[in-house]
Amino acid sequence: MIKRNERLINAKITQYLLPGILMTMALQLGNIVDTILVGNILGTDAMAAISLALPAETVIQIPGYVLGVGGSIAAGILLGKRDKKGASEIFSTTMLITLIAGIIFAAAGAFLSYPLASLLAKGGDLTMPAGDYLLVSFLGAPVIGAGLLMMSFLGVDNHPNLSSAYLIVSNVVNLILDYVLLKYTSLGTTGASLSTVLGFLAGMAVFIVYIRSEKRMISFRFRISGVYFKEAFVTGVPVLVFMGMTFVKTLGLNFIILSFLGDNGLAVYTICENVLMIVEMLTGGIIGVVPNIAGVLYGEKDYFGIRALCSRIIRYSLIATFVIVTLIAVFPYQVTALFGVADEELLAVTAASLRLFMLCPAFYVWSKFLTGYYECIERSKLASLITFLQNGVFILPAAWIGIYIGIHTGGSGFSAMALSYVASEALTVLTVFIFRRIKYKTSSFYLIPDSDPDCILDMTIKAEMSGLSEVPVQVRKALTDSKITKLDANKIAVAAEEMAANCIRYGGKKSHWIDLSVVNSEGKLLLRIRDNGKPFDPSEYKYDKDDFDSIHGIELVKALASEINYIRTMDMNNTIISFNR
Repeated sequence: MIKRNERLINAKITQYLLPGILMTMALQLGNIVDTILVGNILGTDAMAAISLALPAETVIQIPGYVLGVGGSIAAGILLGKRDKKGASEIFSTTMLITLIAGIIFAAAGAFLSYPLASLLAKGGDLTMPAGDYLLVSFLGAPVIGAGLLMMSFLGVDNHPNLSSAYLIVSNVVNLILDYVLLKYTSLGTTGASLSTVLGFLAGMAVFIVYIRSEKRMISFRFRISGVYFKEAFVTGVPVLVFMGMTFVKTLGLNFIILSFLGDNGLAVYTICENVLMIVEMLTGGIIGVVPNIAGVLYGEKDYFGIRALCSRIIRYSLIATFVIVTLIAVFPYQVTALFGVADEELLAVTAASLRLFMLCPAFYVWSKFLTGYYECIERSKLASLITFLQNGVFILPAAWIGIYIGIHTGGSGFSAMALSYVASEALTVLTVFIFRRIKYKTSSFYLIPDSDPDCILDMTIKAEMSGLSEVPVQVRKALTDSKITKLDANKIAVAAEEMAANCIRYGGKKSHWIDLSVVNSEGKLLLRIRDNGKPFDPSEYKYDKDDFDSIHGIELVKALASEINYIRTMDMNNTIISFNR
């Protein structure tokens, strides 16, 4: 009983894992099937045109992604500190700024779409289809931005299932409209872009469920706070670096590949990128659990929980990567054929390149995990470094040198293009490893303390009445051993027993374990009770003396304590009871 275990954290991983995988699967599968439909219905030139438009489309998505990821992580840390007002301020500020940025993009789209397309396509035949695609993307920027931002906040605010539901609805609508508009109209790439925007719009029906939920901790206010915008932006800098460098990388690779390998090279590159999305369908969903949980745990200084979370996520993501990579390496021709490649020579070249390309996902997934994790523990500079190395420093020189050498040594250059990805990802992992060993010599792998130095007691109990009598005994012993007075130890022991009893009686079928901890903080003793049961705020409980109520022990706890503070985080009840020493 006295030892803390991982049961509640593992339960949260399980709860968040499936929605996270479904969310990433919906996002990546939507992009992949989008590309497959365009390639099979409109041809490889249209597929290449959309690939050319992706750098500009990345810019359109920056406000929603950067402020969504950065704001939600910052809000999660505040929720871990039980600051609901601050979390709501961050949400409101980032939403309003995202909408304003989207409106500006939409207004600029009519003037910028086709000049940008001409620049990206170098004035070639792909200019018009790329411009058609970009025009609708610009006009839909407010919808896309708001959707991306909400998707991040839903997971942090106790609703990971709604994040996945939003993307599933969006992508189902997108794919249905894709098929209809591409197959039965003459809209071309305009239809592909229009179906994406309408899909994002349709998915917003899911937000109604969130707004009406009793588990929601974050609310919207019509105001912008400069302080909270800065906090969200700073936390989101690694995402900004990622998107900025993705823009540079895509633009640079498009130029290098078109210059050396022509339109066929761009088609091979597009297929390899989409296959990497297949890997990310599972691994991205698994790694995506980290921002939803780790930020809150970091705010609570629950370093044990962070280690338990990361250990399991690393194991799951590496297993998933191995399985997917093996399947793609065994069946490269079948995978290539899915994208509408009919030419035998191009099919053979792409399949050979794909096999070599499959050496890079393990490095890629490891870097993705570290980036997401470092953001959650407020190591934004380190996360930005990984992104900068991965998408800027190594890939473009590696691609140029590799393709150049490949061609000038009698090869086609396609295999060299695939190997440049592998070299870039491997160099990123190696460089970050060396940097960490030099800069953080005395720190562990996770760069966090082994435990909260102010924590006196940290234990897990089973949600069963039969073992409840041991709770006050163990709490009292741990506190008196830590030189806490008997009076204070007795008060906390009584409160722990009463609150645990209420968790057991009224937690519901999901409540199997309860975490109890006591922290010595700034002259006060804080008792934290965390359980996986039904939402219940003891601070708002009122005992009706005229009606027998078996949970009136809360009134006793209120009499003993100086303050009771409740918040619902990670879809768990988290109650902090303060005692003056």
